[in-house]
Amino acid sequence: MGSKFKLNVVTPDRDFFSGETEMAIVRTTEGDLGILYDHEPLVAPLRIGSMRIKMEDGSFKWAACSSGFITVNDSDVTMLVDSAEWVEEIDMDRALEAKKRAEERIREGDAKEIDIARAQAALERAINRIKMRDVRK
Repeated sequence: MGSKFKLNVVTPDRDFFSGETEMAIVRTTEGDLGILYDHEPLVAPLRIGSMRIKMEDGSFKWAACSSGFITVNDSDVTMLVDSAEWVEEIDMDRALEAKKRAEERIREGDAKEIDIARAQAALERAINRIKMRDVRK
């Protein structure tokens, strides 16, 4: 068994995860990043994607995450993300409806540039949630 490190995942509305783990895998703007004990210190931007945390029994727990930042230092790893939800928390009907709304906003096309960018981000988040819902524990 490898050494463990402290992992904190924080969203604006809750402390999503706080505990010790041997490994966490997150999606950065440069690709997937695996974190193990004694990882080199870093700060990196996170993309919309998946997060996997190795649990005590050796299994991985999956979550859908939005954008944010990860910091790794000598004592702990902290992720600050706009939103995160465990795959078993994802409401598929809500995700499908969000995808439909975002696609409609993009299709309208006559909205302001900022509104299109927001709709594209909402579409990416909805698609991620739909894909993640199919991931098994």
